[in-house]
Amino acid sequence: AEECQRIIKECRKKPSLDHSLDEGLFHICLASDCVHFQEFHDSLFATIARMLTVGGVALLCQPKRGSSLANFLALIDAVNKTSTSNGPLFHVEMFEDFHPKVSKMHRSLSTNTTSTSYNPNWHRPLLL
Repeated sequence: AEECQRIIKECRKKPSLDHSLDEGLFHICLASDCVHFQEFHDSLFATIARMLTVGGVALLCQPKRGSSLANFLALIDAVNKTSTSNGPLFHVEMFEDFHPKVSKMHRSLSTNTTSTSYNPNWHRPLLL
């Protein structure tokens, strides 16, 4: 979590990358557990968008963490609504059951009444 925050802060400090504005650098972007810092949603979103090539894919593995994930998705939705020339800029899908092992672990922890430390809102990874 601290590492994500550090990377976002560093990206804010660096000058623009020396490449065409309509050409990203990477075909895929992976992020895990970075959306919970709501004060950095704008910067995280801008960094992901700027780094991806047209048609690139960003995979984010995130728990809901209260309203944090919903707020990040609302930001993407707002950007999509303002981009009217060629339709939405970003297509978003959320997968709860993206891997059998993760789903099995979630079911096991959810039905374990002796464990009070597992909270799906804070711990269950979702794939965007």
